[in-house]
Amino acid sequence: METNYMLPIEGVSDHMTDEARERLLNWRLRAAELAAVSRERVYLNGPDVRQVALTFDDGPDERITPMIADTLTEHGVKGNFFFVGSKVEQYPDIVRRIYKAGHLILGHSYAHDRLTTLTDTELADNFNRTQAAIRCVIGAEPAMFRPPFGDADERVVRWADRAGCATILWSLDTLDWSQKEADHIRRNVDTFVRSGEIVLMHSGPGCFETAKALPEMIRDLQRRRLEIVSLSELLPIPAYLG
Repeated sequence: METNYMLPIEGVSDHMTDEARERLLNWRLRAAELAAVSRERVYLNGPDVRQVALTFDDGPDERITPMIADTLTEHGVKGNFFFVGSKVEQYPDIVRRIYKAGHLILGHSYAHDRLTTLTDTELADNFNRTQAAIRCVIGAEPAMFRPPFGDADERVVRWADRAGCATILWSLDTLDWSQKEADHIRRNVDTFVRSGEIVLMHSGPGCFETAKALPEMIRDLQRRRLEIVSLSELLPIPAYLG
């Protein structure tokens, strides 16, 4: 993988205050800096190839997550689900079904925690509980994780590394958490998508517009000859440990 191919993070929302937009831009700068100093451990995007990865945070739930997974399966493409450990324990059958359909089940903390606020002991426990929750359902531990809110620093990255996980951020934010409109979500992808893109979306309650946007988004990407792949295909990282 070309280590110097790092995409600036894109994605816009019309529903943000100037203050919120400034916070977002500052976070994007910090994320790029973190990826630059933590190569091979932190990823914003994949290589310059005609592939993209669609990622979904904050699930599982009993309605939206299955809708999204079923849409991906119906279109013959793979999705990447960053699941919250406590929710994995709550909805094991849904997680197992999505895993058996060939989508990736990855970690997103135990309780959607702001990881930079935790002590080292709390971080170790958080990773252990999240990995264990997923292992108990699918029989494997993820080799990738995403911090909630993208809230990571070098210390969090080190603890992820100790748990055997690369830290996966994103290069295209659909802003489906800000402007919850299917047309806008799809337009963000259509406007900004580039080779090697890692696209951020969400799959929890309140994400119906994301599920609604997905079929046409997939068709848009396929019309542009962009292959939709799993993160383990896009990045030089296995999906699971062992």
